[in-house]
Amino acid sequence: MENLDDLLAQRAAFAAQPAPVPDALMARILADAARLQPRPYAFAARETAPAKLTFWQAVSDLFGGGGVLAGLATAACAGVYLGAVQPSAITAVTLALVGSSAVDQLDFMPSIDSLLAEE
Repeated sequence: MENLDDLLAQRAAFAAQPAPVPDALMARILADAARLQPRPYAFAARETAPAKLTFWQAVSDLFGGGGVLAGLATAACAGVYLGAVQPSAITAVTLALVGSSAVDQLDFMPSIDSLLAEE
């Protein structure tokens, strides 16, 4: 048992010491790391004030750009179309999921009364 304790003590003492790294190797590693670091971008001084945005440019920037605004408009148009036309495929899916084709009687936002009722 003493041999095992001695062996474990030697192992713990060996693990506590960091591995020696030659100075030349450490210098090469640090030089490579410094070379790969990103360089800060030097911004040019702005000579004039930025142009004032129009209303639609401001709205476009608010939503994240023209592409996002176009996608939002497309989704809104598709929603209005599907709500107005109600294709038979959507009616069939509604009938299969809900069990009734009368979607005007569905309560998609129920009241909180059922959650507050004590049992």
